[in-house]
Formats: sequence, C-alpha cells, structure tokens
Amino acid sequence: MTPRSRGHGGGGGDDPPSGGRGRRGRGGRPGNVEHGEGQTRDALQLGRPTAEGGGPSPSAGSRSSPAGQPQGVPYGFRDFGQFREFATRFRDRMRELYPDLDMGFQGSAVTGRSADTGEPFDEGRVSDYDVAISGDSVNRAAHENGVPFRGDGVSTGPLTERDLDRLGLDGILDDASAETGREVHIMIFRTIEEAAGRKPTIKVWF
Repeated sequence: MTPRSRGHGGGGGDDPPSGGRGRRGRGGRPGNVEHGEGQTRDALQLGRPTAEGGGPSPSAGSRSSPAGQPQGVPYGFRDFGQFREFATRFRDRMRELYPDLDMGFQGSAVTGRSADTGEPFDEGRVSDYDVAISGDSVNRAAHENGVPFRGDGVSTGPLTERDLDRLGLDGILDDASAETGREVHIMIFRTIEEAAGRKPTIKVWF
C-alpha cells in the first residue's frame, strides 16, 4: 500500500491543512467507466459556507465549469455515469458498517475553485475530494470512539488516520483514493442537510 503522509492533502480542499489525513499523491485521473443515465438530476444543494469553508457560496447559475461539465456532477468526473459508479461503490462499502450513512461531495469539487487560493480545480495540481458523511450510526460510533467534534457539535474536522482506524474506514478510504487517483478526505456531519447548510454540497442521492 502506498505510504501515507500526515496532514490534509494539497488538492484545493476547503478545510485547514492541520486537521486531516493525507496520503502521498497517487496522481492520475479517475478511470473510464460506462456512461450512465443521459440526464443528471439537479442534485446540487447550495449552502452557506462556514468560516472553515471561506468564500462566497455560488449559485447554480454562476457556477463556472469547463466545457461539458455536467450540472450536479463533481469536478474530476467526466460524466454522471462515472460519478455514479464511483460514489455508489464508495458509499455502499461504508454502509456495510453504517447502514444509514448518507454522503455528499463538498469543496472545490463542487465550486470549481479552491477556497484558499481561488485556483481552478486541477489547475497545476491534482485536486482532492472532500466528502461529508452523516447518519445516526456513524455519529454514534464517532462519539463512542472519541472522535472530536467541533465546538457546535454539528461536525468533525477532516478525519485523521487514528479516527479512520477506530471507525473501520481506513481501508475503504485508501481504496477510494487509489481508484480516483486523488486524496479523499471525510468529515462527519450530524445530518447531510446540515452539511449542505454549511457548504455547497452535491448529495449522493441515487
């Protein structure tokens, strides 16, 4: 397995670099998959950014995207079919441990730009994926295993290696990063609605 480095990945995520868990860059882009549905559901939920997220919240009409980037599909995925194949597999593996788990993509994969630098997604670097997860079972496990929540109790910071090991998610996240060729980081929210209320979020609704 590729050696890991401490700290948040450098791919344009919206959370401070001191709180997360990183791996050495694997490079590359998501592999090709078969096309899914021809039409994408408008699943972009736009919320008010927190101080951690920074920057203004975009509107659906003002979201800048490269030519052909489908609405409601995170940056880095070619089309809805590729997004659905990866996100379904990633979520369903976590649901083997936490059956009521929901998830959504946040950060520059949704807005198209780094909140810290304003640079476009993937420009001059391989951007990362910030993923919000929620559900009673994963929240309960986090509290029971001493995973720290932020002051308001709504969310954790980006989960560290220690947190992921305690929750049994370490190998799942390693596989997700290897599949996409990107750092993948997870934060736990009390509900996915609260996640969308804090930061622009594309919920995995399928």
